[in-house]
Amino acid sequence: MFYMEGRKGEQAAEWRDGSQEVQDYVDFDIESRERAISFIRESAEEGKPFYVAWWPLWISFIPEPEKRTLQRGLVGEAYQRVIEPDIAILRETLDELGIAENTLIVAMADNGPMTHNPPAGAGLGEGLFRGGKGDFTEGGVRVPAAALWPGVIEPGQYAADMIHETDLYTTFARLAGATPHIPTDRIIDGIDQTALLLNGDTHGRRDHVFIYQGPDLAATVKDQYKIHWTSDDPGQAKSSITAVYDLYNDHREVSPIVVGGFHFKEPFKRMRARHELWKQKYPDRHHSRGPAYGNISNAREETLALTNPPADFESLPFDPLEFITHLDQLPYELGEPGPGE
Repeated sequence: MFYMEGRKGEQAAEWRDGSQEVQDYVDFDIESRERAISFIRESAEEGKPFYVAWWPLWISFIPEPEKRTLQRGLVGEAYQRVIEPDIAILRETLDELGIAENTLIVAMADNGPMTHNPPAGAGLGEGLFRGGKGDFTEGGVRVPAAALWPGVIEPGQYAADMIHETDLYTTFARLAGATPHIPTDRIIDGIDQTALLLNGDTHGRRDHVFIYQGPDLAATVKDQYKIHWTSDDPGQAKSSITAVYDLYNDHREVSPIVVGGFHFKEPFKRMRARHELWKQKYPDRHHSRGPAYGNISNAREETLALTNPPADFESLPFDPLEFITHLDQLPYELGEPGPGE
């Protein structure tokens, strides 16, 4: 499967009938840009507010013979070929439509670079913080972000406040006057960060964050301090006095503050206890699961084959769909019981 498209209430369809040629990877970002700009134009001309989540494919990991940058890696080339032109076209469109001062743009990276065995020549290296994609260290979760709102956000500012991706949902709802429409039948993790956008540095409303690796709580950050609840480092006692870090002075999380750990360990444990009691009262929603890629209007033979596994479910000693519900518990610790035990 490559990409699917569809509208609410309609069947999904494989984009370009599932074609996966090199040109399709190149064209995907062009198609995304054209659809995003078209949607913005239509909304503006009809006087409708709009929200666009625009995530370029950006790097297809297909080498490009012609190099345009000094870096010559996939990352630098993709910035030059995709990101910069897209941002320019977006801003030109907003200016042309006369809505630049009524539109908030937030540009941000996804979680962590691919620092673990990246493709050769990709330019995907570790940065200021330790770790990358999949890690609970700051390099795996802390990303660059920028907000632009002409006439509202003063340009050239740098904000060091903590903000989580889920905060964007609540903040956008507040700015759009849609707070009454935020669901009340579930826990909403986002915090309203409007004050940070309007007033700048030190006006953020978040002072802590819990960091997970899959279903496991791996770390907690409170102000500039961070505790590791888990670690593969044999020299570090898990969640003990040797697991607390001062991110201001040790942004790579390699030298725990042992003396300070005496004071921080118990407050962090109280934070974790409150967090886990909260989750016990309001547990995570279960994922809906079933055979893959069903109900696609233009499904190819290869896609249909994925919806019909080469096995007779009735003859198996277990229900595969029931087994799937246990996947969030993997990997199991040695000695612990497995599903059904």
